[in-house]
This record gives sequence, structure tokens and C-alpha cells, in this order.
Amino acid sequence: MKVRLLAGVSAIALTLGWNSANAADAAVEVPAAQDLWYVTLFGGASFPNDVKTHSDTYNNDFSMDFDTGFVIGGVVGKRLNDVFRVEGELSYARYKASTYDEGIFHGYPADGDLSATYLLANVWADVAHFGDAKLYVGGGIGAAYVTADTTWGGHEYGYGSGGWGFAGQVGAGVTYALAQNIDLDFGYRFKAVSAVDFDSSREGDAVFSDGKLNSHNLQLGVTFKF
Repeated sequence: MKVRLLAGVSAIALTLGWNSANAADAAVEVPAAQDLWYVTLFGGASFPNDVKTHSDTYNNDFSMDFDTGFVIGGVVGKRLNDVFRVEGELSYARYKASTYDEGIFHGYPADGDLSATYLLANVWADVAHFGDAKLYVGGGIGAAYVTADTTWGGHEYGYGSGGWGFAGQVGAGVTYALAQNIDLDFGYRFKAVSAVDFDSSREGDAVFSDGKLNSHNLQLGVTFKF
């Protein structure tokens, strides 16, 4: 009787152990919720290159220099695995006009501002881990709407209403885990927009064509994972 009782207890224990092991394996295979989706809000300084164009109306090349501006934005992202994650980004940058060049003449004063709104699809790869910190690299492509309202050296014209252009970015950064579901994100982005045409801001029907906006951006973000 004792032998049968011990055999029965052993069988139940083995069954429970087997089921517990399977449940543990299943728990490992399913990623935790905080490892899947996240939202990041960010802001920082943006350093633009000169915005160069050509005008058939004035039969000349033009270029505008802008002061350091700002960039703000947000992303919604999803982690695909331990390395790769994808994002949709909406961001905005704005710059104050400094000077403009017209043909061979350089450094005339300019007034007004220029802005860019980006819609980008990004892919990032976490390539190295250092404790609670991760190093990532990657980039994205999409479109940007660039527009301006500027005047040049007392003239009643300058870059005005703009349009959409092809946009892309490459970058790198470091994320640091503040808590289980909150990270800090220190990042660098090189953003580029091409083939934007600007109308004259004040007079006539002039078009300043094939404008390019390139910028270096240093940003700090906060990521909420869920």
C-alpha cells in the first residue's frame, strides 16, 4: 500500500514539475509588454547648413545662412527583437535668418525664419550594451515640409512659402534605463531634405528652386515603454 501511495505521489509531482517547466518556457518565449511598444518625446539644438537655391527669374544663385535653431518631436516605436526596432517620427525644426548671398556678393543681412516638419520611418539597431546603457545606430526616410518667411537686406523679397521634399536621416545615440519602463535617450541626427522650391516672400512671381536643408541635431529624449 505504501509503495502504491509513494508511486502515486511521485507521478503527481513529476506531472506538476513538467507543467511548471512548460509554463516557464512559455513565459520566456513571450516578450514582456515593456519590451514591445514605446513612445519617445525629444528636443534639442539644431545646426543648419546654408540653404542654397537658384532663381531663373533673377538668373542667379542664392544662399541663406541661419542661426542655430531647435528641434522637437516624438516617435512611436516597436521593438522587433533584441537588436532591431522600428519607429514613426513626427518632428519640427525652426531657424532664424542671419545673412544671405546673391551670386558673388556675400554676407548681406537677412530677416525672418525658416521651418521644417518631418515625417520619417526609422530603423534602429542596438549594437552594444554597457550595463543599463545601450548604444544604437540607424536612420530613416520620409518627407519634410519646408517653408520660410524671409526678407533680404532691405529688399521686399526672399524665401517664402515652400513645399514638400524627400527627407532622410542617419544617427546614433545612447539610451540609459532610469527605471524598468523609462529610458533617457541621448542622440545625434543628421537630417537632410532635398528639392524644395520657395516662392518669393513679398513681391513678384519669382521661384527659388531646388533648395536643400541639411542640419546636425543634438537631442535629449525620454522614452516610455509599455
